[in-house]
Amino acid sequence: MSKVAFSGGAGCGKTHQLMQRLSEYLVATPLAPHQRILALTFMHGSRRRLDERLIGVLGLQRRYECATLDSLAWRIVRRWQALVAHQGKKLPEASDYEAICDTAAELLNQSHVSQWVAATYPALVLDEAQDLTPNRLAVIIALCQHMHLLAAADEFQCLNETLRPNPAWEWLRAEAEIVELDQPQRTKIQELLNASAALRGGQALISDRIFKVQLTAQAALAGTYLANELAWNGKGQRIAVITPTIGKFANDVITWVGNNKTKQGNGPYQIPWEKAEDKLSEELLAKLELPDVASSTAIIAALEAIGDILLKRDITQWLNLQRRTLGRTEFLRHQVVEAITLSISHRRRQGRGDRTRIKAMSIHGAKNREFDQVIVLWPAAVRGDADQLRRLLYNAVTRAKAKCLVLVQAQAALNRPPFK
Repeated sequence: MSKVAFSGGAGCGKTHQLMQRLSEYLVATPLAPHQRILALTFMHGSRRRLDERLIGVLGLQRRYECATLDSLAWRIVRRWQALVAHQGKKLPEASDYEAICDTAAELLNQSHVSQWVAATYPALVLDEAQDLTPNRLAVIIALCQHMHLLAAADEFQCLNETLRPNPAWEWLRAEAEIVELDQPQRTKIQELLNASAALRGGQALISDRIFKVQLTAQAALAGTYLANELAWNGKGQRIAVITPTIGKFANDVITWVGNNKTKQGNGPYQIPWEKAEDKLSEELLAKLELPDVASSTAIIAALEAIGDILLKRDITQWLNLQRRTLGRTEFLRHQVVEAITLSISHRRRQGRGDRTRIKAMSIHGAKNREFDQVIVLWPAAVRGDADQLRRLLYNAVTRAKAKCLVLVQAQAALNRPPFK
C-alpha cells in the first residue's frame, strides 16, 4: 500500500497539498459504489477543519467519513466486541480512550478485521499526524496494511513533550514518501516569516511594527494594548487572542477589556473564550438534571432549564424521530447524553452558532487555523524547556496572516527563550 506524507512549516499548504493529492488519487482510482475515503485526526478541532476541506475536493462528492481517531477506534471495538470477549479480553470502558485505542490496534492487526475496514475505505487521509501517541499510531499502522495513506505532519508543531522523538514522524520518515513544502502560503509579510523562522531555528526574535513584542506586567496595561489594537487595526478582521495557559493573567486581561475603556476611548470589548468540544459537553451535561430513565417531556423540560436553544432544537428533533420510527417515549440517561454529545459535535462541525469575529482561545485550540491578526497573551506562568516554549509561541504566531502582537507579562521572560 502506498504512503505519502506532506511536511513543512505552518502555513506552507500541507492540507492543501493533501486535498490535491487526494483528488488525483480519485481520478486514478475511482471509488466503487460502496466505498468512501476515511479521514482521521487526533483532535476534534482538527477534524472539523479537515471536514471543511474535504467538502471541496474535486471528485469526492462528500463520499468520505471524517472522524477523530478515538471515535473510529471505539466503533471498531464495539463492532468486534464479540471477538474481544472470545479472545478472553475485557472490553474497555467507553471513556477509557487509551485502552480503546490499544484494543482497536490489536483487533486491526488481525487481517480479517483490517480488511473489513479497507473494503469500505480503500484510502486514509491523516492530518496533524505529529500529534499521535504510540497507541494511536499503532491503529494507523494496522490500517495501512490494507489502505493507501495520505498524511500531513510537522514535527515542530507537536506540543506534547512526551512525544519526543516523535513516533509518528519517525514512522513516516521510514515508511512513506516525504514531500517537503517550504514556500509559505498563509502570509507573505516578511516580519511574520522572520519571526516564525527564528522560533524554528532557536534564534532571537526581532520586535518591529507588524510583529511586535511588548512587555505588559499588569493586566490593565495588556488590556489597554489589546483594546487599542482592536480599535485601530482590527475593524472587519478575524482576530484571535491566543495564550499558552488560560490562567489568571489571560483571564484578567480579557475581563479588563470587557469592562473598561482605554484613555484613548477604545472599548469595552466582549471577547468570548472558545471552549473545546469536550469541555463544552462537560459543562452542559453538568447542568442536566435527569433521572436514570426519563420521558420525552421531562427531557425537554431539563433542556429548557439549561437554556441552550440550539441544543434543545436538536434533541427535540431526535426525540421526535425516536418516537416516530421506534415508538419510544422513555429514554435512559446515557442515551440522552450521547445525543447531546453528538449535537455539540455536529454544531462545531457545521459552525452553527459561531459568528464571532474576535475570540480568545488556547494555543492548542488555535492549531491548524488562521486569522487576520493574532494577539498573544504570554503569562509569567508558562512552563517548559526552551524547545517547548519555542514550539508554543510558534504555533501562536503562525496563525497570523497580517499582524501579530505578543504581550509578555514578565520581564524575565524576555531574556530567555523563546524571545532570546
